[in-house]
Amino acid sequence: MENQDNPGFSPEQTPVKFGDSLNSNEILVFTTKCNVFKIPKTEVFNIHQAIERIDPEEGEKPVYVTGDKNYSGYLIAAFGNGKVAKISMSGFKTEFKRKKLKNAFNDESPLVFIERIDSDVDLVAVSSINKVILFNTSHINPVGSRTTKGVQVMKQKDGSKMVKIIKADQAKFADPEFYRKGLNVVGFYLKKGDEI
Repeated sequence: MENQDNPGFSPEQTPVKFGDSLNSNEILVFTTKCNVFKIPKTEVFNIHQAIERIDPEEGEKPVYVTGDKNYSGYLIAAFGNGKVAKISMSGFKTEFKRKKLKNAFNDESPLVFIERIDSDVDLVAVSSINKVILFNTSHINPVGSRTTKGVQVMKQKDGSKMVKIIKADQAKFADPEFYRKGLNVVGFYLKKGDEI
């Protein structure tokens, strides 16, 4: 099975982001309707074929496809309201084989980022008013509940929304620590020469 890493999820474009499917028995397809479809790896030749095996509702589109990795690690889900959830992958494991789980993540605010991680990572969040923060997922306590609202990472100001999250190694910062000031902050404008 192939391992593809597409850039961050964008709700406007609704692209499908692909994670790692190695060391997995099931392929998980997360969708715009907050569902996750579970496809046995033995039924598909590559991770892209898993999308063809789901039975979506009307208007439902896949947003993230990854392997279960033996249900280790965490699913990071970030939302437009500035909150980020760190869900233990064990919360997606079921005793009996099920093709679909509802409420795979919280639906109270639009999804702006989703990815399974093995260990904590630095992420960069960007708001609709062009503020930027750098944070590490280690500051977010993992929970077993798939519908957790998450932790307020980016504070909203004058109706602003969190619109994008990328991995820190995708950003070009001369001084990354300038943007790291804890959680629940509005953020900072990009310094001259820095890029996201």
